[in-house]
Amino acid sequence: MEPKNQKYADDRFSNLPDEIVHHILFFLRRMKDLARLSVVSKRCKELCISNPNLFLSNMNDKSVGSHFNSFVDRFMALRCLYGVRTERFQLRWSFFDQDEGNRVETWLQHAVNLGGVAVIRLKFIHPHPAKRFALLLCVLRCNSLRFLEVDAGNAFLTLPSTLSTDPYFATKLQFLHLASIKIEKDCNFGELISSFKSLKVLMLNEIRRVKSMTITSSSIEILFIRSIGCLLCDIDIQQTDKLYNLQLIWFTRSSTSNSLKISAPNLQKFGWSGFVVDYYCMRDSPHLLHAVIGLHLPAQPRGNQASTKDTLVKLLHSLRKARHLKLLDCFAEALLKQGCLPFSFDNVEHLTVDRTSSGDQVLPLSSLLRGTPNLKLLNLHVHPSVINSTPSSSRDLPFKMEYWQSQNFMFTHQLKTVAVQLFDRENEIELIKYLLKNAEKLEEMVVLYTSQVSSHVISELRKYKKPSTKVFLRSKSYNKLGRVCAIRGRRLV
Repeated sequence: MEPKNQKYADDRFSNLPDEIVHHILFFLRRMKDLARLSVVSKRCKELCISNPNLFLSNMNDKSVGSHFNSFVDRFMALRCLYGVRTERFQLRWSFFDQDEGNRVETWLQHAVNLGGVAVIRLKFIHPHPAKRFALLLCVLRCNSLRFLEVDAGNAFLTLPSTLSTDPYFATKLQFLHLASIKIEKDCNFGELISSFKSLKVLMLNEIRRVKSMTITSSSIEILFIRSIGCLLCDIDIQQTDKLYNLQLIWFTRSSTSNSLKISAPNLQKFGWSGFVVDYYCMRDSPHLLHAVIGLHLPAQPRGNQASTKDTLVKLLHSLRKARHLKLLDCFAEALLKQGCLPFSFDNVEHLTVDRTSSGDQVLPLSSLLRGTPNLKLLNLHVHPSVINSTPSSSRDLPFKMEYWQSQNFMFTHQLKTVAVQLFDRENEIELIKYLLKNAEKLEEMVVLYTSQVSSHVISELRKYKKPSTKVFLRSKSYNKLGRVCAIRGRRLV
């Protein structure tokens, strides 16, 4: 096949279709590489300038200086001169000079002014905590923008005081992710977020200097809020009729009372990790399917024990419709201590209990299981952080199978699948034997272990195994980072 241009007959790169070349150029994560490529030939320079997917970064490169910044200035000016539209704009910038803020704002204007930009990702590193960066109105007003991600590096992000009254604000933004930012005191953050009428996904990660947050939106479908060690003490989520996935990671350091109020009638997935709040209210969510709860009692409770128990009971009632429930062992233990267990989870079919401590968890687990009559899948997982620790049982003797037999669990008539990761071996082996013997419809049992299971234990399990039940013994090993690196095993015949 004859090349399109005989001049580039020996240049395979230049003869590729523009779309493919532009896709390749997007993976040049250093502007230095793009600068070198642009001087190879006139064709390469044209391809670099006309690339609709732009990535600018000076991170991890200490050799950049004023000459490099000047190159970016000329590069962006040429794109503007030739009317090159930017579809995806990603900027990762570490500020070394006070004047670089104006420079970056100019580049951002060039990327937005010609229209057509759909994705903007911004990540900044500021050496001065008091540094301020203004999110330009031209970005928020951009009608083509669908995805906006801003990580301000714990600096102040100056936002408009309001957008609802702006006559030029007609954005169709669908995905907004704000991370590591400080909000000005005069900014009504909740009202600002509620101004985005087409927003579907909202992710707020470490939004500082905000004490209360009220989010009112009829368009948001997925909401993620992460706040660790911030002063955020009140979250109010209202009129979110389309919200189906809500995830909260909220460990407040505020010494004042805090509250969580949720109105999401179509909520299907709910996750909440953090400290128990003083006031909790979730309006009826009849479509809730998945719930993941990992709450801790504060080290210094702000209210009395009665108010804490009242909050926990309200939370449990809001979870009654869930079919898939995952709880951290610390939360199950807190429920037991506050007298909230057993509790009727009549709809729960899949239960996961994640062990994150080395304490004795038999009693909280037993109380949980008494409230799950329709359980079909049970998963007892051990977090990698406690794998190498030593179990600290509160009793001298383990809980024998007779203890489990005395509980008269109702779920044994429905249970089909069990996965148990061994940690407190004697107690867990006794539970496994009980389930093998009493679970009438049990189809599969998976036993995970990190140290070898003795032949005596294997013989014990064989005694209770039914012919219709498949039992698998699998060794699970971790690397130095605590990640699973291998799972090997065999079926118990």
